[in-house]
Amino acid sequence: MNLKVRLAAMNFLEFAAWGAYLTSMGTYLVTIGMATQIGWFYAIQGIVSIFMPALMGIVADRWIPAQRLLGYCHLLAGLLMLATAYAGQQGLHDLLFPIYALSVAFYMPTLALSNSVAYNGLTQAGMDTVKHFPPIRVFGTIGFICTMWLVDVLGFQANQNQFVASAAVSLLLFLYTFTLPHC
Repeated sequence: MNLKVRLAAMNFLEFAAWGAYLTSMGTYLVTIGMATQIGWFYAIQGIVSIFMPALMGIVADRWIPAQRLLGYCHLLAGLLMLATAYAGQQGLHDLLFPIYALSVAFYMPTLALSNSVAYNGLTQAGMDTVKHFPPIRVFGTIGFICTMWLVDVLGFQANQNQFVASAAVSLLLFLYTFTLPHC
């Protein structure tokens, strides 16, 4: 398969995992009586974004190839997102935030890792990243919109299934990373 198509699919899945819950999580938290906690759920994304990409970048630079680390982070984020959905379904609201925070801690570094994988693949193929990356990245936005729309159409905005949808996409991307070029 064409490298640019493969990288576009990776970007689609990368942002589809985020789009499944980012815009509708507040609705779900209101539904389960955690309206006062919405700010913390969104703030934790910024907080972990301060240090987790740097930590995972060091790991990718020294020990684990970026495409593998991208997959492992999605595996952990996906499993933790499933645990988040389970905690919500079981009414374990005290566990909901810590599990969600761990999931986001493993997801946030994947934003930078997916860019590294794309840039590395394009460079190895002798392509100009400035010219060829932007059309690939657009598929991330399309993926975000598609899962956001799917969650709405399926009626998942007010329940924990938005986290299940996110987890499914993350686990699919984990498997897909085994087909990506070596970094």
